[in-house]
Amino acid sequence: MESTGRLKTQAQTPTTLARLVYHDPQVKGKFDILIWIYVSANFDEAKLTQGILEQIPDCEYKNTKNLTVLQRCIKKYLTKRFLLVLDDMWEESEGRWDKLLAPLRCMQVKGNAILVTTRKLSVAIITSKKEAHVNLGGMKEDVFWRFFKQCIFGDENYRGQKKLMRIAKEIVTKLKGNPLAAKSVGTLLRRNIDEIHWRKILDSDEWKLENGIDGIVPALMLSYNHLSYHLQLLFSYCALFPKGYKFDKDQLIRMWIALGFVMDERRKLEDAGSDSFDDLVDRSFFQKDEHCFVVHDLIHDVAREVSLHECLTVDGSDLQKVFPSVRHVGIWTELVYNEQNIERSITFEEKLDQIQNNVILTSLESLMLVGVYDENFSTKFVKILDQLRYIRVLKISAMPFNAEILLSSVKKFIHLRYLELKFDSDLHKPLPDAICKLYHLQVLDVRHWRGLDNLPKGMSNLVNLRCLFVPGSGSLYSNIYRVGQLKFLQELKEFRVRQENGFEISQLENLNEIRGSLSILDLENATKQEACRARIKDKKHLRKLSLSWATSSISPAIQKEIMEVLEPHYYLDHLCVLNYAGATPSWLRENFSLSNLENLHLQNCAAMQTLPPFEKMPSLKTLSLVDMPSLKDVGIDFGCGSANTDTDSQSSEEDELELSEIEISKCSALKSIRLHSCKALTKLSISNCKALAFLEGLPSPDQLKHYVVHGCPQFPPGSI
Repeated sequence: MESTGRLKTQAQTPTTLARLVYHDPQVKGKFDILIWIYVSANFDEAKLTQGILEQIPDCEYKNTKNLTVLQRCIKKYLTKRFLLVLDDMWEESEGRWDKLLAPLRCMQVKGNAILVTTRKLSVAIITSKKEAHVNLGGMKEDVFWRFFKQCIFGDENYRGQKKLMRIAKEIVTKLKGNPLAAKSVGTLLRRNIDEIHWRKILDSDEWKLENGIDGIVPALMLSYNHLSYHLQLLFSYCALFPKGYKFDKDQLIRMWIALGFVMDERRKLEDAGSDSFDDLVDRSFFQKDEHCFVVHDLIHDVAREVSLHECLTVDGSDLQKVFPSVRHVGIWTELVYNEQNIERSITFEEKLDQIQNNVILTSLESLMLVGVYDENFSTKFVKILDQLRYIRVLKISAMPFNAEILLSSVKKFIHLRYLELKFDSDLHKPLPDAICKLYHLQVLDVRHWRGLDNLPKGMSNLVNLRCLFVPGSGSLYSNIYRVGQLKFLQELKEFRVRQENGFEISQLENLNEIRGSLSILDLENATKQEACRARIKDKKHLRKLSLSWATSSISPAIQKEIMEVLEPHYYLDHLCVLNYAGATPSWLRENFSLSNLENLHLQNCAAMQTLPPFEKMPSLKTLSLVDMPSLKDVGIDFGCGSANTDTDSQSSEEDELELSEIEISKCSALKSIRLHSCKALTKLSISNCKALAFLEGLPSPDQLKHYVVHGCPQFPPGSI
C-alpha cells in the first residue's frame, strides 16, 4: 500500500489542511473512492471498519460488530483506488493500528493512500512507516496577520484605524500563528470595534496561563470568559459529552430547556435556544459538520476545565475528582465494553462506586448512560438510580437483562423533563403505563426503543409534553387516545381518524404547535363539523401536509365539504392529497393562497378536473399527478396557448417557475400537456396516459436530463 505523509496536529490546522486535500479536484481525480473517518479518542477497530464500509458506494454489508465479518466486506467491496482520511487519531497501540489496516494492506489495486492527523507525536511516529510525518507549526507571520484581519474585519487587506491596528498587532503576537486562536479572538474583537474593549483583551489575565506550544489555551479561555453567563452555562454543559460527539442542534436545545437553562418570556423557548446556539456557532464554539455540529477537541478541553464543579464524565479515561457541587453526570461505556463480547471491567465498576457512594446523587439534575455494559455494571447503576431525587434529564441505554428494572425505576422521577430511552434487542419490551404519570415531562424520545409496537394508554396525561419521538414512520402517534390534550406537542407525524371517542379529527383543534409533517389518514371517518373544528389553517408551523381517504364509502359531495374546511396555512411547503373523490376544493382553485408550495402530489383524485393556478406557485419545484382519470389538460403556460409558436421566446422571466421535476401517470383522459413556463425543468416522466396526443413547451435536450414517455399509444414519436 502506498502511504502519504502523516500529520502531527497542532490546533485546527491539520484537519483544515486534510480537508483541503480531500476536496481538491486534482486529488479527487486520482482516486475512485474518498473516505473520511473522525477517530478522536474512540479507537474501535470494528466501528471504524463499519464507518469505512458505510462510505463505499453500493456497499451492502451485514450490520454486525464482528470485525472478521466486516473485514471480509472490506476485501469484497473496496476494489477501487481509495483515499482514506483518519482525522484526529489518539490510539498509540501499533497492534490495534495494524489490525485496522490488515484488509487494506492486501488490496490488489495500487496507489491507495491513507492520511492521518494527530496531536500526539507518538501516534505520528507509529503511523509513519514509509514516510516521515509532517510537523505543522504556526502560520507564517505575514500570512497569519492577513488571516487575523480577515477574522476581524472580513478583509485581509484592511488598513484603517491605525490605533486599533497597533493593538491587533500586539495581540497577534500572542497567538503564535495558530488559526483556531486567531478565529476565536478575532470573533471577540469583531463584536466590539472599540479601542477600550480591545485594550482590555490585550491586557487580560488569560494570557498569563500556561501557553504550551501553540498559545491556544489562553485564546480559547479569553473567548469563553467574554461570553455572557447565559452562553457560558449552555456551552459548559457540552463537557458532559465525549470528544468527537456529533451534536444534534435541536436535541441539545431540548436538554437545555429541560434543565431550565433557556428562559424567555417573549418568545418560544426553542427559538430562544436556537438563537443562543447560533451565537455559539458564530463564536466558533461549535463547528458545522455536514448534518450535525462538533466541538473542536481543544475547545472541548476548555468546556471540561470550566465545568469541573458541575459536570462529571465517566468513560475509559481517568476519573475526574467528584466535587459535591456536581449536578450532571455522563457515563459513556464504548471505550470499556465491546459489543461482541461484553466482559466485566472491575476498574470501570470502581469508578461507578465513587459516584454511587457520593452525596451528589440526591441533587443530580442530568444523568446519561450511553453504550453497552454487563450485568455487574447494571446492578451498580440501578443502585445509583434508586438515590436520584430531582433528576430532570435522563438518557439511558438499556440491555436485555435490565430493561424491566430501568423502566420500573424511571416512573419514580416526578421532576423529569427529558427522557430518552434506547433498547436494541429482539425481545419485545413495552413501555410501562406508569411513564404517563411523569406530568412534567417535556420530551419523550423512544425512537431507538426497538420492537415498540404501541404506546402506553395514558399518554394524553403528559400535558406538558412538547416533543414525542417514536420508532418507524410515525404510525404510533395515531394510537394516542385524546391526543388533543397535548396542546404543546410539536411532533405528530400521523393522525388516523376513527369513529370512536378520543380519535375524532377535532382532536387536532388545539394542537397548533405541531411542526414538520402531518399525515391525516382515513378521512372517510370524519364529518364536516369535526373537520372544521380541527383548525388546520391555524397550524402555522406545519410544513408538510398529507390528506388521505382509505375508501370511497362517503359521497364525493361530502368529501368536498370536508376538503373545503381542511385548508392549510399560507406557509405550507408540501401538499399531498390521496384517494380523494370530490371536485377540486376552492382553496386549490379560485381562492388559491398556497403560493409557498414547493411540492404538490395529487394521486387517485377521481373527480378533479381543474388543477391549481401554477402562476401563483413561483416556488413550486416538483409536481406529481398520478391516477387522475378526469384530468384532460395540463397547462403550465400561464395562458399562452399552443397556437402561439413564439410562446417560449415571449414568456417573461416573471412567468417562469422553479419547477424542475414533473411526474404524470395513469391519467386516462389526459389529451394535452403544455409546459412553456417550465424553463427550469430537468426531469419529466409521463406514463400510461392512453389519450395523450399533444405535448409542447419542453426545454432544450441539454437541460432536460431525464425524459421518459411510455404507455401512451396516441402520442406519436418525434412529435415534440
